[in-house]
Amino acid sequence: MNAFWQQREGQVIDGFPLRQYLGGGEDHALFLTEYAAETPGATPGVTQRKFVIKVMHADADSSESQLRRWRLGAELSHPNLMRLFERGSWHLDEIPLLYVVMEYADEDLSQVIPERPLTVAEAKEMLEPALGALAYLHSGGFVHGRLKPSNFMAIDGRLKISSDSVSQVGPGTLTPADDVWGLGMTLVEVLTQRLPASDAGETRDPVLPETIPAEFREIARNALRRDPRSRWTVAQIRERLNGRPAASAATAASAASGKRFSASAISTVLLAASLAIVAGTLLIRNRELAPIGVSQSQSVQNQPAPAATQPAPAAPATATPTPAIPTPRVESKPSPARPRNEEIVQQVMPEVLPRARSSIHGRVTASVRVEVDPAGDVSNAAIESGSSQYFSTAAVNAARRWKFAPAAGPRVWILKFEFTRTGTKVATVKSG
Repeated sequence: MNAFWQQREGQVIDGFPLRQYLGGGEDHALFLTEYAAETPGATPGVTQRKFVIKVMHADADSSESQLRRWRLGAELSHPNLMRLFERGSWHLDEIPLLYVVMEYADEDLSQVIPERPLTVAEAKEMLEPALGALAYLHSGGFVHGRLKPSNFMAIDGRLKISSDSVSQVGPGTLTPADDVWGLGMTLVEVLTQRLPASDAGETRDPVLPETIPAEFREIARNALRRDPRSRWTVAQIRERLNGRPAASAATAASAASGKRFSASAISTVLLAASLAIVAGTLLIRNRELAPIGVSQSQSVQNQPAPAATQPAPAAPATATPTPAIPTPRVESKPSPARPRNEEIVQQVMPEVLPRARSSIHGRVTASVRVEVDPAGDVSNAAIESGSSQYFSTAAVNAARRWKFAPAAGPRVWILKFEFTRTGTKVATVKSG
């Protein structure tokens, strides 16, 4: 257990308590936390089931891109994708950190592999929902980028893949073909408890273990082609999994991908022999594990094949495409009006997700106390009162970016934000 992160237990990040340390590495950690979900369909102000907060050291060069990826991940919605909630930046003991709040996983596949390989039936039960989630991502121009056993998880009786690594496909980025490679590596490992023999410097395709079941040998072989252009697509793998020739993948209609595991499949696939089903829920072993998003090792399946990353070949034009998803978006940042008070040089309005604003009935308020240093920069911002944790957090994050005119000494201002479905207003009061 990393001593630095272990010592953070009991502290609070942006209103989220760091309860039990769950695992992690030198640069990141996961803790149980509490979260009052303010999402469509949830009861406002009611704390839901367990949640996890992932905390990582902030890097000045990559923090903005990381927060952007989490923001995009929070906008995605698929029954087999782990949900992301709040995210942001924070300082603990003057150490800059990033955080994201996400669903809690009862267990993941990396905990099963050391005990035994999956059966053919279990592997199929694993692949079907995962392929549905990947088809959803790829159709919207996204790539998972980190497929491995620890990112295949049981959440409330449903198999989901992690989403905190999801990114948009662009020049020089990973491609759907890289996801197929990761899926192939994962498939071989869960079926044989071994990875294929593969050297990053080789041009030959990886050598599959002899113990891989015949039912999956063709899928694994074509998912692990060294040349990305020669790999099967997600649609072709789905076709072959359903007993049809992969070449006819173009004729497949998009299957419903929210299929739940049966109770028997969950109990056999996602529980090791030492676990028992109690009151219909999964219990976690009392040993150090990484339930969600934890890289337990930097094994070869984490890395895409070293060949050039050309996009995977598109399915023939006659294919029935997976339903497209809208491009995730956040409200465009409003151009701040010129402050009427000459002491206020720059005012920044909170960024609010459209679905969060649409959940407002009436108005939501958040009052933030900011301490301003003589140079006019905000040295500290804290919530004084607020009717929603989500909007309070957005208000605090915006308040930290305000600028004031220089003065002879420090000052205190109160920023009173009011959120409605149509916009955000702010009133300012100088209190000291």
